[in-house]
Amino acid sequence: MSGILYGVGAGCGNPSEITLKAIEIIKQCAVIIFPAGSKDQCRAYDIVKDYIPENKELHFFDFPMIRDKSTLNQRREKIYESVKEYLSSGKDTAFVTIGDPLIYSTFSYIAAFAYADGFTVRYADGIPSFLSCASLLGIILGDGNEQIHIIPGSADLREALELPGIKIFMKLGKHISELKEILDASDHEFIGAVSHCGMPDEKIYKEISIIPNEKAYLLTAFVR
Repeated sequence: MSGILYGVGAGCGNPSEITLKAIEIIKQCAVIIFPAGSKDQCRAYDIVKDYIPENKELHFFDFPMIRDKSTLNQRREKIYESVKEYLSSGKDTAFVTIGDPLIYSTFSYIAAFAYADGFTVRYADGIPSFLSCASLLGIILGDGNEQIHIIPGSADLREALELPGIKIFMKLGKHISELKEILDASDHEFIGAVSHCGMPDEKIYKEISIIPNEKAYLLTAFVR
């Protein structure tokens, strides 16, 4: 029989916030996959490493952050060929990612290939970064009838800011400077931001002006 592919969310960075379901899947799967070139580069591995039994087969795959869609898809297909080999040999396989595997996750591309080939795909949800960040900042999301919008940093920020309710910007990266410029010339309220939530280099920002423009990829910001 074919193996089952699991998308496993590790949460933001604090190992104590991993779900029991995620730990159970990691322990039961023969193969554990991480979206990074090596252990040293992988935040997801750092979070779950203490829960991985010694007899597991670990694989690290680099998902490049490039704009060329053709090159990206070729790389994803190549990675999937390895995953397909594990599944075809009957090995249950866990793909561990930070946050949740259903929210702006690299797992979505591998899952799509697996679905197309008829493999069974299941999920172990992780606490998404925007909830952990909101908790650190003490922000209530969805107060009353307030709408909640989750927006990637690569989106049209000006257009997104016109949405009603609270706007949550994830993975801002180099786009933080653009958000700063827009907010400086508008009446929108910057509520707060967190970078590298739950990790050793975690930083909390209550003022947007002090957020550095560099190395802000894992940055989540809240605006009303």
